[in-house]
Amino acid sequence: MSINLKGFLKKAGMHIEPEKKALDVICGMELDPAQVKFHVEHKNEVYYFCSLTCKNHFINNPEKYIG
Repeated sequence: MSINLKGFLKKAGMHIEPEKKALDVICGMELDPAQVKFHVEHKNEVYYFCSLTCKNHFINNPEKYIG
C-alpha cells in the first residue's frame, strides 16, 4: 500500500510548501533565497546572487543579464 503524502497532508488540513529556488543570473547557480546574502531589486523584481562579485556585475550592467 502506497501513501501519497502530499495528498494525505492536504486532506488533513496541512500542506508542504515546495522549496523556492532562485537562479543567479550571472553564473547560473541555483540558490535558496532564504539563505542568500546578496540580492538587488531592479524594476520591481528581486535578483539573488551567490557572491558580491556576481551582484556587482549585475549592478554595473543589469540589461546585459536580463535584457
